[in-house]
Amino acid sequence: MFRFLTLAAGFIFCFNIVQASRGDIVSFTLVETKTASQLAADATASTGLPSTIFGFEYDISVYKVAYETVDYDGISPTIATGLVAFPDNYPCPPPMCTYGHGLALKHAEAPSNAGNTYGFICKGIAANGYIGIAPDYIHMGPDASPGFQAFMHANTEAAATIDLIRATRTYCQNNGITYNNQLFISGYSQGGHSSMATCKAMQENYADEFTITAAMPGGGTFDLSGIAADSLASPTRTTGEPHAFCLISRAYYEIYRNELFDIVGYDIPFNDIFKSPYDSLLHLILDAANPFANTGLLDSIPNRMLEEPFHTEFLTNPDFWMRTFLGYNNLYNWAPQFPMRLFHSDADVENPYPNALFTLEQMQLNGAPDVELQTVSGFSHGQAGLYHVLALRQWFATMRQDCGTAVAVAGQLAKATAYPNPFTKTCTIDLSAVNTPVTGWKLYNLNGQLLQTGQPDANNRQITITRTAGMAKGVYVVWLLGKNGTQTGIPLLVGNE
Repeated sequence: MFRFLTLAAGFIFCFNIVQASRGDIVSFTLVETKTASQLAADATASTGLPSTIFGFEYDISVYKVAYETVDYDGISPTIATGLVAFPDNYPCPPPMCTYGHGLALKHAEAPSNAGNTYGFICKGIAANGYIGIAPDYIHMGPDASPGFQAFMHANTEAAATIDLIRATRTYCQNNGITYNNQLFISGYSQGGHSSMATCKAMQENYADEFTITAAMPGGGTFDLSGIAADSLASPTRTTGEPHAFCLISRAYYEIYRNELFDIVGYDIPFNDIFKSPYDSLLHLILDAANPFANTGLLDSIPNRMLEEPFHTEFLTNPDFWMRTFLGYNNLYNWAPQFPMRLFHSDADVENPYPNALFTLEQMQLNGAPDVELQTVSGFSHGQAGLYHVLALRQWFATMRQDCGTAVAVAGQLAKATAYPNPFTKTCTIDLSAVNTPVTGWKLYNLNGQLLQTGQPDANNRQITITRTAGMAKGVYVVWLLGKNGTQTGIPLLVGNE
């Protein structure tokens, strides 16, 4: 009898796993609520930036979500986690907006830990009137199914994002929460790659389920086997993130291990790929649950950590297995059929700028009707990340179709365009596309100092910002003021003179 019950229990367990569907909710747990003013105070306390930069308008409720998705093979079920934040006092059904997080080494850095940077960005999206959705990706976050991080693996990045959207829709439907049919996709760094992977998967495989309103992948790498591989293999390129190379090597080694065996003819232990002392460090550094994370012990020129012949092969052989596996995750060779704005800094060392130029060119050659590149000048990869958040807020606002309230007014204000941006001496804010009165403007720096105020030129429908002696290189925000106290921030970049 015991044997029968054991077999029956095992059958039921396996049946439940098989029957679980992608996007099924495992748990949807409230972790915090914040007023807009509380969130602004938190933002100022953690970043040192003034609350005026963020422009939070709505109170939020924040949920940690566990849900069903698929593992590396695209078939086996696994539980992933993420963060979802709702705008509580929003006046009408809001749109959804995803944000793909950048490089995260440990579970505590994943968005579902709502107190970190990526969690905060998700909450900020909600406080600006969207349902914010931020996946951890598979095997990241302390409550996800155990496994290694599938870093820069396009299929699982897309699946984790798509299935969290599905889980969010289900929760809304089950709890009487309304949302509109607009869907915005964004992310930065690794999140640039994951958001691009999500867009491609939605257009090619789920067009009957998802309609993308607009997407803004920022600071991402899309030509992995070409420009990115050359950068990773370089014997001279230095990076502040050498662990990114280790993460992507580990991910592709595990995911494509059978194919690697077929290529080289034997089973290579992962540690044999890296020379001493890195071979003994990586199992601790790459273990997301292990607190050891001294990436300063790694070589700032990542290719020098490889043993021979891997070092030379990666540098000189276009058919080297690492380049082959990188190629499986390229994301430039398609044509988005919705508005997409690539975002990149021309001084980015981590993900080189030529990658963005190449991706734009390829997409336009493929017939993409509305893809452009927003370039910021002179900013590091990390510095440009803040500007990306500000820029996506402005650009997405121009396409929102929420309701005839202050939200619509803010969307109209956001249609203002700044040129040149970055600028060195003067910048013009063009208001010709803004179909609502602009009653004034205020210019702030990131210390919260009010630098300039004024009224728009009523005849030319424009504002001229003149750089003064005290305006150093950096990010500034000009706030356009509308009726009934509505305002929208337009991020500006001041470059080197």
